[in-house]
Amino acid sequence: MVPILLTCLTARARTIFAVLFILLISACSFKTLYNQLDYLIPSYVEGLVSLDDILEEKVEQRTDVLLSWHRNTQLTQYADLLRTFQQDLESPLNEKRVLQHMATMQLLWQSLEVKLNKEMAELLPLLNSEQRAQLFDSIDHKNEDFYDEYVDLDDDERIEQYIETMIDSYENWLGYLTAGQEQAVVKAAAELNSSAALRLQQRRLWQRSIQQILDSDDAEVIRTERLQNFFDSFNSNAQPQLTAVLEANKTILARLTVAISNQLTADQSLYFKNRSDEYIQIFSELAENR
Repeated sequence: MVPILLTCLTARARTIFAVLFILLISACSFKTLYNQLDYLIPSYVEGLVSLDDILEEKVEQRTDVLLSWHRNTQLTQYADLLRTFQQDLESPLNEKRVLQHMATMQLLWQSLEVKLNKEMAELLPLLNSEQRAQLFDSIDHKNEDFYDEYVDLDDDERIEQYIETMIDSYENWLGYLTAGQEQAVVKAAAELNSSAALRLQQRRLWQRSIQQILDSDDAEVIRTERLQNFFDSFNSNAQPQLTAVLEANKTILARLTVAISNQLTADQSLYFKNRSDEYIQIFSELAENR
């Protein structure tokens, strides 16, 4: 629902676990976190690569531009999506409607991704050779962590990870699941196909490609243009096998969301209404700079 931090370094490595059930932090902490992004994003970048004063200032400036755009264009759409989902839960939910919500979320994500890529294309060519080496060393470590956490798992470990993640996500919005709902999660987890290895391939391809561009002898303006062209092409030409896995998983998750929604207790319905109202208010206040 809310793609907010520097997902640029994971490229297209994302999995939609459910329509509105992927934000794992409390409402108050979300608002606090969002209002600190102008500090947190540059700090995150600084943790990947040491910045000189000039580059640090540029990162801060571009972060402000990005956050202003996101606050003014995206947050009201998040609130509207939640209102729509509230309405949908008042009548039996169906798989087609859930997939429509997923598509809306994906469009919101893609618009943010385009903005992030534009900022990266402008900023990355400013790195010197030492900074580039440090950045790609940081990315290497993150890819190693990704391999250990998501790829180097046997089937039982992978399924258990899916179950834990999905239960946590649904319960964040509904409260405790019933035994029947948990059973539906367990069944869906066993049906999901892992996209982790394919996503790791994409991460490494992304890394190699931008490293080749940045290490070239081209002028800064040419490297910016080449990076932008690469990002546009990379985002619009997803690996077919990965796309097939993600689409199949989305169908499974949409079916699971319908199954869980059709078993909602009165307490769960009230919990979701209160929870989503809370976020609608937060998104609205953030959009108004409150």
